[in-house]
Amino acid sequence: MNNMNTARDHLRHEILVGGVSNTIFNGLIAWLLLKSGPALAWGGEHSFAVDVFATGLLLPFIVALIVIPLQRGKLNKGKLQAIDLGTASRIQSLANRLPASTFKSALVFGLFGLCVIAPLTLLGFYLVGVVEIAPLNYSIFKGIWAGLMAAVLVVPMVLIALRDPGTSH
Repeated sequence: MNNMNTARDHLRHEILVGGVSNTIFNGLIAWLLLKSGPALAWGGEHSFAVDVFATGLLLPFIVALIVIPLQRGKLNKGKLQAIDLGTASRIQSLANRLPASTFKSALVFGLFGLCVIAPLTLLGFYLVGVVEIAPLNYSIFKGIWAGLMAAVLVVPMVLIALRDPGTSH
């Protein structure tokens, strides 16, 4: 994608699709699984902390396993062109440092979710004094949280998939 506007339009589209689809699916799945259960607490059988850590690992890992191959397939078929936002772009610089392997990149994204996003999320819960959460409220939170996580992480995922094959990593 030589045209920077086209590249930015494509990234906006992927942010929207990834964000909205993950908001709907994760919120709905959480609601279907939790609607008849008790409030979620920090620990125990109905722990929101365990769910946040599990989702923090699995969501970015799975999204990367889907997004990167789909984008590469479109690139290989000529439906998309390589994207390079330039040396001034921090996100491009980060994407260029991540592994070319889909599985390795997915693992990096999953570990980032587990080790950075999940703890920061739970720190937020702690700081605002959350002790327990009703299933409906947690389902709404989880949908929005998962959608935002996917929307943010899809950008480097797309940049990994659509980078020039000659780019060092």
